[in-house]
Amino acid sequence: MVRSVCVACFALFLCAKIAAAQFTSALLQNNSYWNDGKAEFNIYDAQIAREGIPRPCEVLHILVREPFDPKQFVKPEGPPRPDTIAVLKLNQILRVPTGLYVYQQMHSSFWRVDNAKLLKFSLTSSDSCGNTYKEARRNDDQLSYEYHTYWDGMAEGKENIAQPANGYFYDELPWLARTIDFSKPAGEFEVQLAGSTINSKKDNIAFKPAKISFKSTEKTIDVSVEHAAGVDHFILDRDGPYLLREWNVADGSHLKLKRNLKVDYWNYNKPGDRERALANPMLRQPD
Repeated sequence: MVRSVCVACFALFLCAKIAAAQFTSALLQNNSYWNDGKAEFNIYDAQIAREGIPRPCEVLHILVREPFDPKQFVKPEGPPRPDTIAVLKLNQILRVPTGLYVYQQMHSSFWRVDNAKLLKFSLTSSDSCGNTYKEARRNDDQLSYEYHTYWDGMAEGKENIAQPANGYFYDELPWLARTIDFSKPAGEFEVQLAGSTINSKKDNIAFKPAKISFKSTEKTIDVSVEHAAGVDHFILDRDGPYLLREWNVADGSHLKLKRNLKVDYWNYNKPGDRERALANPMLRQPD
């Protein structure tokens, strides 16, 4: 009995190691790409499904490396401090009109640069009916998850999430798809995947088996993710930094890259700055 348990534990450990080996930290740790003081600013033409219907809108994906205070779990202000660590942050910003009202949501993920672990995610959601805020913070191998919603029976609460060694969140996929080891022209592997938290309700977080596969062509890489809710397809550039050009979502949503900039966008906050940034060829990355 003891031997069979040990064998089972070893098998799970081996599967986790194999899955982890399919992702690489090379792009995450590419200092020449991320340490230029600018963010990757991606503008997508989108159809985002809300109330069961795809709605035309624009979606922003903003990726930037920044310092992170591991005690406060926020970006520190002022001069550099020795206790900070480097993270890569992804902001997914959605503004989805639905008839008379609108969904306005932003999901943020933070990964440590040194080991690629997810340190934190947060969500703000307003759907013209109420406001929701969610946050999860890493505590060793667990995540401390907290929620505040406007829904009856789930007004607020906290719980700990045990994250498997090969466990990931659906909302990490726009970045994770770009960090697959593409040294071979095709491949597939399995992970444990939890569902999206981009919604206004408390999440019942459960990690379920998912299969990730990819095929390379002369110009693109098609990454397929088969999960509990269906199949997603991510179309990436064939070469680094493997920009996400298109995303076909299992729920019928669709994103297609309209413009990609490398820009210190926080300094473009005056009237007309959006138009000036979009018209500046020096801010565009090669198509």
